[in-house]
Amino acid sequence: MYIKRTFVERNIVATLLGEALILIAGTILLTASAKAQVPFYPVPMSLQTLVVVGLGLFLGPVRGSGIVIAYILQGLAGFPVFAGTPPAPSGLAYVAGPTGGYLAGFAISAFVAGWLARKGYAKTIPGAVTVAVVATALIYAPGLAWLGVFTGYGERLLTAGFYPFLLGDLVKSAIAGLLFIAASTVVPGLGHKSGRKPEKK
Repeated sequence: MYIKRTFVERNIVATLLGEALILIAGTILLTASAKAQVPFYPVPMSLQTLVVVGLGLFLGPVRGSGIVIAYILQGLAGFPVFAGTPPAPSGLAYVAGPTGGYLAGFAISAFVAGWLARKGYAKTIPGAVTVAVVATALIYAPGLAWLGVFTGYGERLLTAGFYPFLLGDLVKSAIAGLLFIAASTVVPGLGHKSGRKPEKK
């Protein structure tokens, strides 16, 4: 009985350690993607939306959104994980600032991308890309709603927070979908709860 309990306890510890490592790796990846600047038109793009959607697709809704929430909490605590920090300060001032709505959208996006993948909507290239586009669009909803508080609503809002990033986000959505399909050929059943391909009926 003691041996069995010890074995179970070790399994629990190993599982928790594994989840912690995934969480740490995910937040590091998110931080790096926020700092990266890729030359693009009409403005340079970061890789953050690609990573956000990818986390949901590859890790599922709970893990994916959990990593994003942990990342936001790190920024709230003052760690320089957000784009432009430093020199811009992290903390509540950043999260409550003009781009704070996009951060909330990241968590929603990762969850929805993972949920749709688990439901089987990302099993083909068109499906995976569509899921990525939908998940990316959900970043804009709270992002623009909150940004409008600072810029006003209308054309000025779209010029500040939508038009410059649309093309880049469409490209990143396509990349996220293609990467997920490519990985699914190596790891069958990726994105499904069981980790296995669903049986044909």
